[in-house]
Amino acid sequence: MKIILEYNLLYISIISTVLIFLLVAARFLLGRRIHRMFFSMAWMIVLVRLLLPLCVTIPAGWPEVLERVWGWVRVIPMRRYLLIWAAGAVVTITFFVVRYVMWGRILREALPIQKVPDIDEEMFTFMGIRVYVSDRIVSPVTYGIFQQKVLLPKYYMELTREQLKFILIHEKVHIDGHDNLNKFLVILAVCLHWFNPFAWLMYVCYNRDLELACDEKVIRQVGEDSRKDYAGVLISLAQGCPAVRPVYSGFAQNAVKERIIMIMSYRRARSWNYILCGVLALFSMVVFAVPVKTEEKVEPAKHSKQPISVPEEAEEKTLEAVEVTKVIEEDAIGTKADVVVKTKENVPLRIKILFRKELAVTNGSFISFQVKGKEWEAGIDDEYDGTVTIPEAVRYKGKIYPVTGIGNYTFYQCRKLRKVLIPDTVVEIKEKAFQSCESLKTLRMPENLELVEANPFVGCRSLESFQAPEGAGMKGQYQVKEGVLYTDYGRFLKVFPQGKKKKKFVIQEGVSQIAVCGFYGAQVEEVHLPESMLRVKSCAFQNCRNLRVIRAHQDTVFSGDSLAGAWRARIQRYE
Repeated sequence: MKIILEYNLLYISIISTVLIFLLVAARFLLGRRIHRMFFSMAWMIVLVRLLLPLCVTIPAGWPEVLERVWGWVRVIPMRRYLLIWAAGAVVTITFFVVRYVMWGRILREALPIQKVPDIDEEMFTFMGIRVYVSDRIVSPVTYGIFQQKVLLPKYYMELTREQLKFILIHEKVHIDGHDNLNKFLVILAVCLHWFNPFAWLMYVCYNRDLELACDEKVIRQVGEDSRKDYAGVLISLAQGCPAVRPVYSGFAQNAVKERIIMIMSYRRARSWNYILCGVLALFSMVVFAVPVKTEEKVEPAKHSKQPISVPEEAEEKTLEAVEVTKVIEEDAIGTKADVVVKTKENVPLRIKILFRKELAVTNGSFISFQVKGKEWEAGIDDEYDGTVTIPEAVRYKGKIYPVTGIGNYTFYQCRKLRKVLIPDTVVEIKEKAFQSCESLKTLRMPENLELVEANPFVGCRSLESFQAPEGAGMKGQYQVKEGVLYTDYGRFLKVFPQGKKKKKFVIQEGVSQIAVCGFYGAQVEEVHLPESMLRVKSCAFQNCRNLRVIRAHQDTVFSGDSLAGAWRARIQRYE
């Protein structure tokens, strides 16, 4: 297990809904038997889940329903709805800020409390809190987040010493528990997850449970014999309560009837309350867990003794080098330079030169760096709809650097790109190198290929087949069979082309694994796995929406999210 950053806000919101629903159900069914102190603690777990983008990976599979929900949420393109979410968040934040400012202006007009006959002045200072009076409120409140102060209504002089003591103890509990800060964090969670009605439900229930938990702490301080007097003060101050206030705590607010019932039926917590709270805390950790999804790192083949390097044949022959047309950046210590070259088709292509390794790789960048109207500097122009020939080498400052790799995002979202010619000098293809090249139909693999990271062809929905080089074929551990890319000398299915039109695919005996995202988005309807198949890795059949049946041996192990997005797929086991 390891802690990872979770990038999908919708996933966090939906998985948190599970715990919110359980807490609301427990609150409704067992509310009078479980102390609200435990509920307020449980709401903090939900709050942490909503605010912190952290998850703990688990190597075990989930129930099928949860796996389907998980896969469905993961494939939703959140970037398309970013503006809608931002607009809703701005509106929600504006609502709370306006209300806070309006009430803050009223409460800041409060005056320091004056001495009251028959009531010792120490009453207002022995707790270390500042007490003020306002004629704009009808019940006591604690205002502020960091510099907090208690405000009493103007009729405080009519209160008895005992009543005033109850009020001050109640507000002191709010201050010691930093309840206003917690309310602010809950509001922040609501602003981020404004689209989730359960987040608003959490906001309402948390405010109520906060007051109930505060009442419980007060009763423990003043004694159970004072419950009746405390409830009487609550009733007397509850009349004419103002509208809901977002970021401060009040004495006679939030479901007075529910609070009176709780106060009069209060009993000290029993041992099973603590046990139930512990079980709830352990179960709530499920909302931080996701099925393991590791980035695949291909291990060197047993028969391969050398690391990735330029093939000897490429060094012996004269490489066809292209000149640099533009230098984007060169570091001061002379280790690398980002440049732009022109291909045979006169297309600008970004290249990274590594001086110390004396080689070069095609270089991409995140799509957000694109500046319309200027020369494309992230791989190639994403509007180009022809052929691109990757050069064998780059000539820079009188020296030739062989192109040995295709880097991340080189052809990212080049949806109109029809054909890419890869030279045999290339030995490495990075993840996302060809992602979303929707018009790419075939791709010839270089004969000296040594490393392909986790499916670089995700989103290539027209890609029908891979092609092996003419003549001797591929010289390393990678192989092409029936248009499918394999590694480990044919024992590891690496990539099944997404656009391959084949309803039924039978994997040959001897293949032992399917790589991460190996069948991503494939149109196949039925897949037969051989008895030699030991493991199907994470997201292997992700988004295979036409897939109905996977026939697998009873000993074949599937990762928890191997069928994410493949709604109709069922695994049929055979002996």
